[in-house]
Amino acid sequence: MSEEIYILNDNGCFCGLKNRQEVHSKGILHSAVQCWVMNTKGEVLIQRRAATKDKSAGKWDVSFGGHCVATTNNNNILIDNVIKEGKEELGLNIKDSDIIKLGEVRYISQENKNKELLGVFLIKVKDNQNFIFEDGEVSEVMWIKPNILYNNILQKNKEYANRLGAITLLNLYGI
Repeated sequence: MSEEIYILNDNGCFCGLKNRQEVHSKGILHSAVQCWVMNTKGEVLIQRRAATKDKSAGKWDVSFGGHCVATTNNNNILIDNVIKEGKEELGLNIKDSDIIKLGEVRYISQENKNKELLGVFLIKVKDNQNFIFEDGEVSEVMWIKPNILYNNILQKNKEYANRLGAITLLNLYGI
C-alpha cells in the first residue's frame, strides 16, 4: 500500500492528500522536508542512502528528510514531519524547540515528474549524539564541513544527491 502525501497548489498551500505513486507519475506539486543535523564543530551530518531506495540509491544526501504525510500530532505539518523523519531515519528524539527553519526550496526532477516544495530545517546536536538507523533507509552517516560538501556536490555529482538548494540555505543562515 502506497503512502498518502500532502499535495500543494501552485502557491504552495496544502490542498489535501494523494497517493505517492499517483503524485509522482502525474508530476503533482507536493510537500517534503529536509533537515540538516549540525554538531558543535559546525559540521553537518550526511547520510548514505540505502542501495534499495528508488531515488539516489547509494548516494550521500541531506541528514534526513521525506515526504510530508498526515501525522497524529496535528501541530504543524512540516514540523511534525521533521520530528517523524528524524526518529525513523536516525533515531532522534526532536522537540519543536530544537528545529530551526532555514527556508523553502522548489525542486523539480529532470523528468519533470517529482515536483516538491521542500521545507529545509536545521537542528543542532552534541558531538556525542548517537544515531540509530534501523528502518533500512540509511546505510551510514558521516560528518562534513558545509563548504566541502558543497564542492563535493558540484564535483562528484555521481556520489551525491543534488541538494544544492538545501545546502545554499545553510550559507544564507551563516554557516
